[in-house]
Amino acid sequence: MPYLSAVLPLFAAIVSLCLGVTVYFLARGQIRRIFLRFCFITFYWQFSWVILFLSHNSEYAGLICKIGYSGIIFLPLSCYETVAHYLKISKKDVVILYFVCFGFLFSLWKTDLFIQGTHLYWFGYYPKANILHVGHLLMIAYLLSKSTYTLIRFHREETNPVRKLQLKFFLLSTIVFSASGIDYLLNYPTLVEKIGLQIYPIGVFFINFSIFIFVLSHFMTLNLTLEKRVAEQTQELKNSVDALERAASVKKDFIANVTHELRTPLTLIRGWTDYMLEGEAGDLPTKFSGIMGKIGVQTLSLTHKINALLKISKFDAGMDKLALSRINIDTCIFQIVSSFRGLTEASLVDLTYHSKSSTQELFIDREKLTDILNNLIRNAYKFTEMGEISVILKDTDDYICIEVKDTGVGMSSEVVETIFNRFQQGDSSKTRMYEGTGLGLAIVKESIERMYGRISVTSVEDEGTCFILELPRDLEEKEPGSIIDRRKAERRGENIVFLHPERRGKYRRDDDLARIETNDIVRVDLVENSRFTQGNVEIIEAKNPKGTIVIAEDTPGILDFLSRALEGYTQYLTVNGKEAWTTVKKVMPDLVVSDIMMPEMDGFSLLQHIRSRKQTTSIPVIIITSLSEQEDRIKSLQLGADDFLTKPFHHLELQARVKNVISLHKLEREKTRREQLEVFLMVLASAIESKDPYTGGHVERVANYSRDLAQKIGLASYRINEIYMGAIVHDVGKIGIKDVILNKPGKLTDEEFDQVKEHPLIGKNILSKLEIAPVAVNIAYYHQEKWNGTGYPTGTKGKTIPLEARIVAIADCWDAITSDRPYRKAMPLPKAIQVMKSERGKALDPELLDLFISEEYKIYLNYIPEERLAELHSKRTAG
Repeated sequence: MPYLSAVLPLFAAIVSLCLGVTVYFLARGQIRRIFLRFCFITFYWQFSWVILFLSHNSEYAGLICKIGYSGIIFLPLSCYETVAHYLKISKKDVVILYFVCFGFLFSLWKTDLFIQGTHLYWFGYYPKANILHVGHLLMIAYLLSKSTYTLIRFHREETNPVRKLQLKFFLLSTIVFSASGIDYLLNYPTLVEKIGLQIYPIGVFFINFSIFIFVLSHFMTLNLTLEKRVAEQTQELKNSVDALERAASVKKDFIANVTHELRTPLTLIRGWTDYMLEGEAGDLPTKFSGIMGKIGVQTLSLTHKINALLKISKFDAGMDKLALSRINIDTCIFQIVSSFRGLTEASLVDLTYHSKSSTQELFIDREKLTDILNNLIRNAYKFTEMGEISVILKDTDDYICIEVKDTGVGMSSEVVETIFNRFQQGDSSKTRMYEGTGLGLAIVKESIERMYGRISVTSVEDEGTCFILELPRDLEEKEPGSIIDRRKAERRGENIVFLHPERRGKYRRDDDLARIETNDIVRVDLVENSRFTQGNVEIIEAKNPKGTIVIAEDTPGILDFLSRALEGYTQYLTVNGKEAWTTVKKVMPDLVVSDIMMPEMDGFSLLQHIRSRKQTTSIPVIIITSLSEQEDRIKSLQLGADDFLTKPFHHLELQARVKNVISLHKLEREKTRREQLEVFLMVLASAIESKDPYTGGHVERVANYSRDLAQKIGLASYRINEIYMGAIVHDVGKIGIKDVILNKPGKLTDEEFDQVKEHPLIGKNILSKLEIAPVAVNIAYYHQEKWNGTGYPTGTKGKTIPLEARIVAIADCWDAITSDRPYRKAMPLPKAIQVMKSERGKALDPELLDLFISEEYKIYLNYIPEERLAELHSKRTAG
């Protein structure tokens, strides 16, 4: 019997442990650890009872009871802690109750006040309670009532249906688990005998039943959560579908509006351009007429590109409807091909058309067929520099077949796989040879598929490409609602009002001017391929050029505009970076203006070549591009570009930036020359010093005195620097004087002094060769002139002597009499001051001298050795 009674607690122990481990690995947050502890204590309790019920020894039964109750003491508190953490309520009382439980644990093992031995029941031994056990029951009652009250309150306040269900099952499982506390009656044998009920295994049953409720609640909650998520996602999906439908509707309205808003100004630009070109506003000057023609061609080019974008947008919005009309397919294709003959005849390309079809008339969308053939023939022409383009019409079973074949550059298999993708080109790099948006073949494919046809392509590199398109003969049966009635009324029968009599002869059409016909496309291609070709550098000489510019731009229209905008400069016009780099090395221009996306060598590579060569590294570069990405602008500057412009730009902005960059570059070169001059002057000063040791120290002090005096009279900083550098070489002419004269210890003879008097002229001749050193020339030539005109070499007097020379003369005189000379010692400072004052208005500028020897500023003492300053002090003391 004891073996049978141990089965239920063993089951409860295993289930509790498994539940705790499962929740620990599936749940998140701290609650999983608290719940695992609760499940482990339950396992510990039930497994202890398994061992107890299997024990037949009363001595060991008491020890096992204490071991089991070591977990039971903490079980109610652990259950309450789990509830408190789940509900996120205060757990201050939990800490206090843990101390109480540790007190019960201590009494359990050290006294008999909690458990007093065991009692043998029919199912096995069970512990007998003592006085402190009642206190434990009171704690259990407190925890049960508080948990129940709190769960009920939270359940009533909760509005979330899923969480409300969770709280309901949590409350139910807590109450059922608490009902297992009926086993506590077994701790009171006397009471059990009086009641006379068979209590065991009711408590173990409640434990298992509470676990079942907990697991059931988990699955029900999970089911409700999934249902709620499915409902939410279903609603989100429905909202997304509604949003997509609204977006599609808005897109259709947007395309209709954009079509109107874009095509209206284009129509006006084209209309007024044609109006002026056709002489409606009077005769135009030849130059102005050429500019208007360029505007007209670029308007057609822009209109064509916008129309391509609008067609793609209509495909996406499902607005592209067929307009079927009965036409002679052979005649239609012949007319389209013939429109391109003017373009191909201007190059080395033969364009032919052959019909092998017996089909004459059929229903087809003429506008779409024209778009398809225009794109395919233009594509073939673009990639065929010389050779043949052939268009062939023939029959297949249920289709008419049109082949467009060329002998151009061909395509690789990788390119063929993606050639019909939107915005996809065979070469999308910045050095691609051929311009384009990458929409033409995408429009071709979608137009053919819209007419229930198919297209294929075969290509071999360096041999050519063949596009084969097949269109059904029974389009009118596939879409009978797309057939339109042809308008047979002739234009001459329409009531058209002409503003001028001669307008009747020039009347061409009355439909949308923003519509592009085949001859318009041919006109654009003729202009864009007519002037500039690879390998030719066009040179435009200016009469009085403001500089020389190399322009690298592969788009003829932009190149022409840049050339016109930069009139006044000598220009070298190139169509790729490679030609530009060759020209830069030959010409060494003042500026390079370059596009980024060019064939053979892009603008970035050109910029790197310019900056990597010592001879060209200082040439300024302006980058012009239609790329608006910040990365390209940053890369341009990082590679050394001096400035950049993003298309479109104003010609005045271009002119201003070119002027500024060239001016800044000239200033940089001027600064470099000045720095080189300073180095040269310092070298000259060193040469003077090596020839005359006295002069070396002398010129340095004179330069310092001159700088300080120039600063005191408030000259500009650049002028002060020029005076300082000029003072350093004020005696440079002494290089031409014999050493025996310069270093003679005695007094010079008249002949020797006459030779010394030649040094200002010698200095002038030396420094005059430096065009950027006029101040130094004046100082070297005039520093020996005197205020009263008795100096040399010219006898100039007063303020006609340059200011810089008068400043240096004072500094030179003062340093000469206060320094040792080969033929005499330095004068005492008091005497030197008297000599300087005696020369006031005679040899020296009186105003500058007063400032120099002023007691307020004491410039004259700035470079006198400290030991000599005592001479002035001793004089004042003696006085």
